Amino acid sequence: MDTSSAVQFGTLLREARRRKGLSQVELGGDKYSGSYISHLESGRRSATPEVVEFLSRRLGVSLLEWGLAPAPATVAPLGNTIEDLLVAERARAEHDWTSAITHATEAAARAKAAGDAGRHWEALYVVAQGKFSSGEFDVAARLAEELSSHEVSRQYAVARSQALSLCSIANRASDHLGWAVAFGARAVEAASSVPPIILAEALMALVSAMTEAGHSLDESRPNLARLEELSDQLTSDHSKGMIAWTLGTAYFFGEEIDEGLSHHNRAEELLDARRDLRLWLRFHSSAAHWRLNAGITDRVADLLKTASLGLQILGNSYDVVEVTQVEAMFALRRGEPEEAARLMTGVLEDPILSGMGRGNSELLLGHAFRELGRTDAARERYQRAALQFESDGRLRAAVNAWRRSVGEEVSGNFLTLG
Repeated sequence: MDTSSAVQFGTLLREARRRKGLSQVELGGDKYSGSYISHLESGRRSATPEVVEFLSRRLGVSLLEWGLAPAPATVAPLGNTIEDLLVAERARAEHDWTSAITHATEAAARAKAAGDAGRHWEALYVVAQGKFSSGEFDVAARLAEELSSHEVSRQYAVARSQALSLCSIANRASDHLGWAVAFGARAVEAASSVPPIILAEALMALVSAMTEAGHSLDESRPNLARLEELSDQLTSDHSKGMIAWTLGTAYFFGEEIDEGLSHHNRAEELLDARRDLRLWLRFHSSAAHWRLNAGITDRVADLLKTASLGLQILGNSYDVVEVTQVEAMFALRRGEPEEAARLMTGVLEDPILSGMGRGNSELLLGHAFRELGRTDAARERYQRAALQFESDGRLRAAVNAWRRSVGEEVSGNFLTLG
C-alpha cells in the first residue's frame, strides 16, 4: 500500500469506525493499540493485508468496500514484523511477558528473513527484556551478550551500550556479580559518545553491580559524580528518580546514611508508578531494605506493605524473594526471630525461589537461628551463606559470613555484607 492508498484507506477506516460508534481503542481490541489505529487513520502507517482483514471483520466491511483486492496467501514479512513488535511492546507494558516474548520472537524471525537488521536487533532486545522481566535472568544475560556483538551494535554505540547494560543487570540478578561489573564497565565505555540517558543507564548498571559485589564507596565515587552531573541534564523526572535510587543505595552501602536517605527520599518523589509500576514497587522494597540495614525503622512498615502487596501480584520470582528477605529483616529488627526463620525456610524450601539470592536467605536464617539460641544450626547456615557468596563473587560478604560461623561479631551492613 503506497502513501496515497494509505491516506485513502485511513479516511475510509475512520468513517467506518465512526459509523459503528467505536473508539480507536475499542476498534483495536486486544490486538492493536489505539495509537496504532490513529496512525492508520491519518495515513502515517500503511495497513498490511493481515491488519485489513482484522479491521474488516471488526467493522463488517468487505475488502472490496475498502477498494482493495483480497489479500494474497503470503504476507509481507516487514509488515508482520512491525505488527508483532507493536503487540510485543504493548504486552510488555502490560506485564504480559509471555505474549511479549512470543510476538517479539516472531518479529525477530521475520525481520531476519527480510534482511532487516535494525528490526531484528529491536525485536531481540524486546525478547531479552521480556526474559529478564519474567525472571529468566540467565537467558536474558545470554541474549543481551549476543546482541552486544550484533551487526547493529557494531555500527551504533547506543545499541551496543544498551545491550551491555541489560547484560550487566541480568548477570547481577543471576548473582554473577563479577560478570555484572565487567559488562557494566563495557557499557559505560561504549556510551562515551551517546545521549545522556543512555550513558546514565550504563553508569547505573555499573554502580549497582559494584555496590552489590562489595566494592568500596571510594571506588564508586567517580561514577557517582558522573551520575549526579547527568541527572541535571535529563528532563524526565522518572529517569532522575532512577539515578537518585542508585545513588542512595551506593551511599547507604558505604555507610553514609544521611546521603543515602536524602537520595532515596528524592527517588520516592520522582519515580512515577504510572511509568513503571513494578519498578516503583521494587524501589519501596529496596528503600525498606536499606533503612533496616542502617538500623532505621521509621516508615519501613509502610514501605514494606506497599512493596509486598504489589510484588506478590506484579513481581517475578526474584522480586518475591527480595521482598520476603526484607520482611525477614524487619522481623529480626522487631525481635521476632521465629517469624524470620519461617519466612526464610519457606524461601529456601521452595524449588523455584531457593536458587535466587540464596546467600542472603541463608545468612538471614543464620541470624534467626542465632537469636533463637540454635548455635549449631546458625553456624551451618552461615557456612552455607559463605560458600554461596564465594560462588557469587561477593568476597567481603563471604569473609564476614565465615567469621560469623566461628562466633565472631561482625560490624557493618546487616544483610548484603553478612
